[in-house]
Amino acid sequence: MLQPIQGAVNRKFRPSSYNRNDSKAKDTIISYLKNLGHTIVSTKENYSFDITSHMEDTTYFSEVEMKNQWTGDWNTTWEEIRIPYRKHKLINRLHALNTTQEGIRYLDFYIIRRDCKAAWKINSSLLETCEVKEAWGGRILKGEQFFHVPYTEAELITLTTTQEV
Repeated sequence: MLQPIQGAVNRKFRPSSYNRNDSKAKDTIISYLKNLGHTIVSTKENYSFDITSHMEDTTYFSEVEMKNQWTGDWNTTWEEIRIPYRKHKLINRLHALNTTQEGIRYLDFYIIRRDCKAAWKINSSLLETCEVKEAWGGRILKGEQFFHVPYTEAELITLTTTQEV
């Protein structure tokens, strides 16, 4: 079980960013999952997993996020992909489900390029092994903690989409 970090701060919810990005990100990954053979079970906003899908006897949870600064090929000077540590609650929820209910479940995080033609896919088991520390940047609050995922350990996937840039 991942624990909260004492003294950590979280970025304030930004409705305008959410409205610009959430549907676009969900629609992109829903299309990707359907192309793989998933059946979409839920995309309802419930402050939990963004997308729940099934394929064969497995349940998949997906968390999606747009990275609008990412255009073209991945900038390799960005040595890591940062996922807010507050997402540890989703990993804990997955563990709770896996210990209290039968069946197989996975949680994947998708960091999507602005044009929705590529994304990093990161399984929650990889996140659990990554360093957690503060990050710096224009929109990052002092004290905000992130999983720091080396991009070389994530899976770069190609997406086909009808989304507009």
